[in-house]
Amino acid sequence: MQPIKKIIFFLFLLPLVGWSQSFPDKPLNYVTDEAEALSIEEEELLNHKLHLFQDSTSSQIFVYIAPSLNGQDLSTIGQEIFVKWDIGQKGKNNGVLIAIFINDHKFRIHTGYGMEGVLPDLLTKKIQDEEMRPSFKKNNYYEGINKGVDKIIYYNKNEYKPEVEDPFWGFVLLYVAAAIVYALLCIVLHFGFKQNKGLRITLFIVGGVFLLIPFVGLIVLGLMLVVMGILVIVIRVSKNIGSGNYRSGNNSDNNNFWSSSSSSDSSYSSSSDSDSSFSGGGGGDSGGGGSNSDW
Repeated sequence: MQPIKKIIFFLFLLPLVGWSQSFPDKPLNYVTDEAEALSIEEEELLNHKLHLFQDSTSSQIFVYIAPSLNGQDLSTIGQEIFVKWDIGQKGKNNGVLIAIFINDHKFRIHTGYGMEGVLPDLLTKKIQDEEMRPSFKKNNYYEGINKGVDKIIYYNKNEYKPEVEDPFWGFVLLYVAAAIVYALLCIVLHFGFKQNKGLRITLFIVGGVFLLIPFVGLIVLGLMLVVMGILVIVIRVSKNIGSGNYRSGNNSDNNNFWSSSSSSDSSYSSSSDSDSSFSGGGGGDSGGGGSNSDW
């Protein structure tokens, strides 16, 4: 019974082994199309282009097209093909694999270590989304592969630089913010230091100088505005305390004082009643967002 069990186990295991190792041991050309997604002419054109690319750069691009992943993980099968086929030059690891699985609607650009600087993950995803996926959705596999290959070749010769926003408008907004802060500072100085003209003019000039310095000037002007504002408040409060009058214990004065206070309270209550139409917050609700895409 023991040999029979081994034979049965082997028979069950054999299809699984063949299933996990579905790709050829060695490619016959740059393009291996097991799904017959390309015509003979299209395959020849791609092979010619990839051959010229290797001759001019020593880098290699291989294309593998299969009907299905057969339940395998896309990244794992990509790595297995890449290693099994020895894609790229020894010591340079400058190879790229484009693996496409028609029935699963999945594809991968797999790069060697030597190509990670030329083709970072962000760029390969950009090539997939913008160049290849639209054509694959129309079942035009040659067009999608060809566009992806062209972009890989282009970036192999031209270093990829992530898009950055135009700094011009950033500087404009920075200077507008600094100008607003400077204007507020001038207002505080004008009304807070009327008696000290020399100090006021000096601070105007100092603030104007910092207005011309990007970023740092905005910070300094903000600090000046805060300090001057606090200083003006302290000065005003101290003056009010120093000029206040001490009330005597005159009953008539006290009576007048409390009656005046009482009348002011009643008027406040009346105005409060007139604002009873206020109903609170507007009930705004803003949810989060996100996006997904796939072929």
